[in-house]
This record gives sequence, structure tokens and C-alpha cells, in this order.
Amino acid sequence: MILQTPLPPPPGIPFDPNQLIPLIGMIGGMVVAGVALYAFFKSDLAKAMAERMRAGMRPKKQWSDTPIEGVADGDHVAEIEQRVTDMQGQIAEMAERLDFAERLLAQKRERSLPGA
Repeated sequence: MILQTPLPPPPGIPFDPNQLIPLIGMIGGMVVAGVALYAFFKSDLAKAMAERMRAGMRPKKQWSDTPIEGVADGDHVAEIEQRVTDMQGQIAEMAERLDFAERLLAQKRERSLPGA
């Protein structure tokens, strides 16, 4: 069996051209990574993350620091409670309608099956 050894570089080239392949791959990878990072940093997601980080660095206000603009009176609280109760009733009514529609669809599906 004959073992092949790599040929020495031609006399005019002071380095092995096969060593350029990993270098070109590394440079190409760095260019692709740079373009991807540039696109990310220009995106709205990066802006939102930066804003969130800036907001986290600000000192948080304490309850004692905030001025009381309007104290909720009893009438206002009662009105809000009434609105929540009304909305809960509307949600319950919508749930009943959804159940009814699902039952109708299930009956229609059962009738249309050939083995029924």
C-alpha cells in the first residue's frame, strides 16, 4: 500500500493554499454573524429590550412618593363593581350560547356520519 503525503507548495507560493479554506470560512461566518447582529440591533425587538433594560435601571417609585390625585370614593367603587357584575353576566350568557352552538354542530355531525 502506498501512502500519499501532501505535496509541498509550488516554489512560487510561500504558503499552502489549502490553509486558506478554513480562513475564508471563518471570515464568511463572521460576515454572516455581523449582518445578523446588525439586523437584530436595528429591529423593534432590540429597541423594546433596550427600553425595558433602561426602565429596570431607574429607581422604582415608592407608594409614599406618589401623589394622591383622586381618592376613589364609594360611588365610583360601587359603579365599577356593578360594571364587573354586568360583564360577568354577559360572559356567562356567551358561554351558554357557545355550548348550544357546539351541541348543534355535534348533532349535525352525528347525522351526517354514514354509520349513524
